Amino acid sequence: MEKNKTGKYFKYAIGEIVLVVIGILIALSINNWNEERKNILNESQLVKNIVEDLRLDSEHINQSLNELTNQLYIIDHLIAKVLNSENELNYDSTELVRYSSDFRPITQQNHAESVSNLKNESNRELLQNYFLMEDRVSDIFLEYEDIIHNQIRPYLRDVGMHNLKSLYEAQPGKLPLNFLKPQILDQHLGNIKFQQLLFERRLKTESFKTSLTELNIENMELINILNKNSK
Repeated sequence: MEKNKTGKYFKYAIGEIVLVVIGILIALSINNWNEERKNILNESQLVKNIVEDLRLDSEHINQSLNELTNQLYIIDHLIAKVLNSENELNYDSTELVRYSSDFRPITQQNHAESVSNLKNESNRELLQNYFLMEDRVSDIFLEYEDIIHNQIRPYLRDVGMHNLKSLYEAQPGKLPLNFLKPQILDQHLGNIKFQQLLFERRLKTESFKTSLTELNIENMELINILNKNSK
């Protein structure tokens, strides 16, 4: 009889253990499912945030592209004047030769680390490739910025080409007219050093504009793909 009782208790104990193990496994499965669902929601929100930053970057890129178009227009007119002194020049816009556009994208800055941890392999690869392209544009931008900040501006300053009086004649919210002194500008258009600076300025500006245009196309395509993948 004792043996029969022991056998029953043993079977009962095994049954209890099995039920406890099953309960634990079910609880773990539910917890894992909740965690996975939470991760998916978090990643979905992250992608939405990335898309918003990409849109902001695109707005800034378009603004810079408009500025670069205007800069190239003036540079081309200055070079045309160098090649043919009979050409007319609008001196009211020549100040653009010393201005530089900006390139400070925020998407990579805000999300580079998060992107490397994305579970969606396709999204991760697309964004990392975009960031690499962005880095190449940054390198070109630094060359463009250097020719203006470290070469064009010091040259204009050293030869006294800036028209100080124009700062006080400008209308509020508008750029000064005749920012560069026309007579001094005309004199230096015949200067070999200034011509070479214009040459470099033209090449670097066109290169930056081209690379920025390509990046903007990639930006818009990436936004469309991320939106589709998140649905």
